[in-house]
Amino acid sequence: MQLTLIKSVIEARVTVTAANDPKGVTMNAETLLEVRGLNVLFKTDEGLITAVDSVDFDVNRGKVLGIVGESGSGKSVTTLAIMRLLPKNGLLNQASQINYRRTDGSKVDVVKLNHNSTEMRDIRGGEISMIFQEPMASFSPVWTIGNQMIEAIRLHRKLDKHAARKVAIEMLEKVGISNPAMRVDQYPHELSGGMRQRAMIGMALSTDPSLLIADEPTTALDVTIQAQILELMRSLQQEFNMSIIFITHDIGVIARVADEVVVMYLGNIVERGQTVDVIHDPKHPYTKGLIAALPDWTKVVHRLTPVGGDIPSPLERPTGCPFHPRCDSAIPGVCDKSTPAEVFVGDSRRVSCILYKDETAQA
Repeated sequence: MQLTLIKSVIEARVTVTAANDPKGVTMNAETLLEVRGLNVLFKTDEGLITAVDSVDFDVNRGKVLGIVGESGSGKSVTTLAIMRLLPKNGLLNQASQINYRRTDGSKVDVVKLNHNSTEMRDIRGGEISMIFQEPMASFSPVWTIGNQMIEAIRLHRKLDKHAARKVAIEMLEKVGISNPAMRVDQYPHELSGGMRQRAMIGMALSTDPSLLIADEPTTALDVTIQAQILELMRSLQQEFNMSIIFITHDIGVIARVADEVVVMYLGNIVERGQTVDVIHDPKHPYTKGLIAALPDWTKVVHRLTPVGGDIPSPLERPTGCPFHPRCDSAIPGVCDKSTPAEVFVGDSRRVSCILYKDETAQA
């Protein structure tokens, strides 16, 4: 399969200290979101399980960060933690940091905010918006699309009802919905799956967010509609100069939309880097397996190569490298005993695997 790779330009970065930061923690001038040491656990009848384990990543202004991995790798839980939307049995380690630079230039650690505080509600749905995986379940079935969009617009943009309705219609038109003045008064069940997803994107963008989180927005759509939605999101991202976190299990989709990619497995980041580098030269055996599983339509006969085995239950996390039970390159007595450290294998490439040594280490 021919992948349309997006070559991102690494911009010059200047480290600054937020003037209002009492701890003096620095954030890059181009960094919109900085996640450090994120740990998420869930209380269950069987005990505590770790869903996300010491995850670090940055989201830069105007860039798309892709997070890829199988179901159960911790992708969605990571973004729910950012939005402070974890269920009641979810525990967010207070040592975790989720530093977000607001539109007024101030920096806030959302971990320190009450999930229901006024400041958090201003950020959630306003400055940071989210597209959920299944729009039929995300829209209320008893209210029209317009009513739900208008409520969000009035909450975050302080417009009157007439002005908010006008914005809703304009956004429906911008995301490619025909006759938006009529569609705005329709209920979710009256729209097709692709139109509901477009309406969900329109509602997410109607609050003029700085960061958009897209949680597998094309999973329930057919291939043709999926391609349209991906193209729509990319064009809107460039038009509004938004940052996007794009979650998917399909690394082929990541190759089409993301500037940088983070590969997650069982709550850990196993590889990260510029998308074009990771796709052309994957390092971690898991990343290699994800790419090998892609169909190649340029060949008459092509046998898919799935990643062997299944992702284990969080209740039965393996010792050592979490991927070693499924890894063909695993070294007995090494990979099953010690957890590999994350090492640099290039200027911006990092991988957590015993097969690689840190290229920045001094001899």
